[in-house]
Amino acid sequence: MRILFISSGFLGIYPFFEESIVEAFKSLNHSISLIAPHYTNETVEMIESFNPDFVLSFVGYKTDYRLLQVLMKKGMDLGVWLTEDPYYIDQSILLIEDYEYIFTIDLAAYEFYKERFPYKHIHHLPLGTDLSLYHPSIQVNHPIYDVCLVGYPYPNRIKLIKHILDQTPYSIVVAGPEWHKYFNKKSDRLKIVNKWLEPDSVNKVYSLAKIILNPHRSYNFYKNQNNLGIQGKSINNRTFDIAACSGFQLIENKIDLIQHFDTLQEIVPYNNIDECVHLIHHFLLNEQSRLLFSKNARERVLHHHTFTHRVEFILNQLNVSQQ
Repeated sequence: MRILFISSGFLGIYPFFEESIVEAFKSLNHSISLIAPHYTNETVEMIESFNPDFVLSFVGYKTDYRLLQVLMKKGMDLGVWLTEDPYYIDQSILLIEDYEYIFTIDLAAYEFYKERFPYKHIHHLPLGTDLSLYHPSIQVNHPIYDVCLVGYPYPNRIKLIKHILDQTPYSIVVAGPEWHKYFNKKSDRLKIVNKWLEPDSVNKVYSLAKIILNPHRSYNFYKNQNNLGIQGKSINNRTFDIAACSGFQLIENKIDLIQHFDTLQEIVPYNNIDECVHLIHHFLLNEQSRLLFSKNARERVLHHHTFTHRVEFILNQLNVSQQ
């Protein structure tokens, strides 16, 4: 099959996602061409010569509508993978009518779309992980820190880290832009890597800690575009990345966690910050339990949660709907 893949047009982590997806299609012996989301004469000529069987737009917010019109006129099947739901669902909703196949990373968004657009092919499809980027580190023999958190300092994450510092003696490393704004006093127990990290560096930071925390972004964060107030029900992509690194993970409980991992053997959920601290206490004292959970979670990812698995899912939906 010939796949035309329209990039998101965003920087940061998105080019890494896109490269992983392109490589996944190639590994399954499909021809794929990646283009920017802009309308140009060169792009139109490339579409003419490539003549794709399916078009997949990644995120879709920056895809020029004139480009979609060219593809629609040719009768090509169009799909979009919405990776910002439900946080920017106000933008996502505006795209649905333009595509026949809609893939969203969030279960709540999926349920909303299914009800609002019953005539569309709507699917819940989380992002996967890339095992060439996220894997057990061989550079660190023993963890340096007790606890780690990688990501933007959303209010709930700041509150969690402050609570751990106040209530425990444990050492913490946090990584991501703007963390320094919320922890001005120097602490021997807190290491701040105050910048966005590429996957290779994230992989290394994960290896530095015994326990990796994964609290999720709030659905009502003030920078969101979610006027519908849809509360996310799904785990984030870091869940799969941490597991791929063989990191032991304490994750904010989400409804769909049990669809992807065994919470008794692979990943441990918590429901509030006090429970999180209790679990940190427990598992810092139980290294063998941490190692077993980490091993099991990585095995789950290897067999079910790579980008290759996600691309296979997309292809399967196309085959089913076209029969």
